[in-house]
Amino acid sequence: MRRALPPLHALRAFEAAARHESFSKAADELCVTQGAVSRQIMGLEEWLGVPLFRRLTRRVELTDDGRALLPVLSESFDRIAGTAARLAARGRDLRIKVAFSFGIRWLMPRLVRFQARHPDVQVRVTVAWSSGLEFDPQEFDAAIPYCREVPPGFSAVEVLPERLTVVCPPALAERLRVPMDLGAIPLLHGCSEGQDWRAWLAAAGLPFFEALRQGAVFDAMDPAMQAAAAGMGATVADRMLCAEDVAAGRLVLPFPEIEASSGSYWFVCPEGMQDRPAVAAFRGWLQEEARGETAQQSAAAVVSPV
Repeated sequence: MRRALPPLHALRAFEAAARHESFSKAADELCVTQGAVSRQIMGLEEWLGVPLFRRLTRRVELTDDGRALLPVLSESFDRIAGTAARLAARGRDLRIKVAFSFGIRWLMPRLVRFQARHPDVQVRVTVAWSSGLEFDPQEFDAAIPYCREVPPGFSAVEVLPERLTVVCPPALAERLRVPMDLGAIPLLHGCSEGQDWRAWLAAAGLPFFEALRQGAVFDAMDPAMQAAAAGMGATVADRMLCAEDVAAGRLVLPFPEIEASSGSYWFVCPEGMQDRPAVAAFRGWLQEEARGETAQQSAAAVVSPV
């Protein structure tokens, strides 16, 4: 239905002048000249066919028709402003779906730094047991999955390449002199398919161990690392994600020179969303954090004690 409305700029001029009972104060509020306010209100009066102000010598005052119109406009503008503010706040929200172990181990400890830099962006993080790229753009603005490559239809930047190596508690590390010694200790799986162990064994030039078929299986890398730190056995983990446990001495790297990779962690969003301010800010911060982490790891180059 088409609405017969007066010019909106004239309604704004009238509402401001009526609140202040002054054309000059309305002009200051609207950042226009007093003459522009006067012309807009005169045009509104012509459109309505009734006077809205009495022009006195040094002031103006509302007519009865003007007093009837003012509260209607003020309430309408307040509702518009409130709704616009809520929508703008939603526009500053960032809803992200994150691979579980990356979210728990890497993102969460650092997120406070992003919030300190961008307090106007409210980040809503959902950690997902599935590490692949599976998210509904109606529910999430972006995702941080683990995958080898990103399919078409997404804007993507690599955050961290995977660096898989064996980790275990210090007590078990004493029994590991060469990679073949892994066949004599309990081996834990951070995924049911066993591809992490297969990738690492291939990098080490070793065949598949029969013992791998009997190790405890977890549905993500994080619980497998927790089990290893508790003394249950050795597992394969990403060096970036296990760095805190290694630094604290809960885990060690018995063969730090052997690494494998089958993918990376990516920051992805639907094409067309990458320049949205909240998305761009988070993407830039992620890349900065990842560069700093990589530089720190390279500089340290610490071989864990066996």
